[in-house]
Amino acid sequence: MLPKKAKDFKKPTAEELGLSEDQVNDFINFYWERVRKYMSELEHGAIQIPNLGIFKVKHWRITETVAKHEATIIRVDGKFAGYRMKVDLTDRIEKLKKIKSLVEEQELKFKEIRDARKVKDNMEEQGPDMGGLSKQSDPEGTSREDS
Repeated sequence: MLPKKAKDFKKPTAEELGLSEDQVNDFINFYWERVRKYMSELEHGAIQIPNLGIFKVKHWRITETVAKHEATIIRVDGKFAGYRMKVDLTDRIEKLKKIKSLVEEQELKFKEIRDARKVKDNMEEQGPDMGGLSKQSDPEGTSREDS
């Protein structure tokens, strides 16, 4: 399977829909611009894109990114030209910490669900079926009468 590039399907799509190639190009650019913006805003731990899959935040990368941003803040601190960068990175660090706590909460929730599935003790004991039959068979294969 060879991956297709946008230029390979813009013209056939435009012809099929009866639109200009520029309109199809604008639509594709708008769609992917919104996807990139949504991913970079760090509002959710996972983003589902139809026909592509689910994109999840890598929790191990959050700590590394926060450390890099903090090092950059220390480097530009006190410099006039670096003030805007410091403000932007501080906001980004807050978002990263917020999304990290969200991801950790989701992981705990999924861990509890997995643990609940593994535990067999939470199931009820199955009792004998008394529904309408007067004879039941024992595990040895002998039958007995209910009294």
